[in-house]
Amino acid sequence: MAAPAALLLVATGAAQILPGLRGGRAGEGRANVVVDGAAPDGGRKHGNIGSGEGTIVSVQHHHSHHDNDSGFDFYVYSMSYQPEFCRENDDKFDGCRAPEDDWKGQLTIHGLWPSRNDGTWPSACSDEKLDLSIVMSDGLSQNWPNIKALSPDAAGHTAFWDHEWSKHGTCSGLSQQDYFNTALDLLLSTPSIVKESYGSLAKREELEADPYLGGDMSMFVCKQGDFLSEVRVCYEKMADNAVGERVSCPGSMLTEDSCGEEIRIATFDSVFDSRENTAIG
Repeated sequence: MAAPAALLLVATGAAQILPGLRGGRAGEGRANVVVDGAAPDGGRKHGNIGSGEGTIVSVQHHHSHHDNDSGFDFYVYSMSYQPEFCRENDDKFDGCRAPEDDWKGQLTIHGLWPSRNDGTWPSACSDEKLDLSIVMSDGLSQNWPNIKALSPDAAGHTAFWDHEWSKHGTCSGLSQQDYFNTALDLLLSTPSIVKESYGSLAKREELEADPYLGGDMSMFVCKQGDFLSEVRVCYEKMADNAVGERVSCPGSMLTEDSCGEEIRIATFDSVFDSRENTAIG
């Protein structure tokens, strides 16, 4: 192949790959480019983006979305709606079949994540292992549950907390006790409209009531047809890395908002009938 033709081929390939490097936080610093027709997963997951069956070419970001440099600018605090998590996973986990009644109307903690204004974030900043004897409490099981392994006797019961500490907590500069206690203390009460709309539709403006608020003060994350999945808010980072006051979220984070004006509220063990806009439990 002549040199000009080879250069043209390289440039064309680069042009196809580079847009994939501008994706959000979903890829955890790894961009997957699908070249054989497989569709990338657009969700913000802790893993690789591509999950289809074709040939996947993995390309490292020039500026990774995450790294183990512990510097950061603010905290993202993420709360999950457990009925939706169960609906997405066909209620296959034990915690979905025997949930706490409070979870129908109260979001629970997903995590407290050190984050940067440019949309990147530190990850796995040390190999410090979680000492459960320091952080274990009734509040942890109730408000930060591992619904995949809800029973204390279940295999993997502590895996969720281990993961959040290893990936995010080790970059906070906080002790294990301070990190978990702070996250528990930050849990916001869920607007009553969620419980009142259990199995039906809620207006976004009703969800934007105090304490969630709207505009750049919160991000509403929906899955599979506007089902409420998570609510994320932002807090300032103090000089000693402690969590400060609630603040506006930067534009790099607001792009994760994916809910419309009408939001579906899932139920445990439910089938949603889109024709009637009701959930049958």
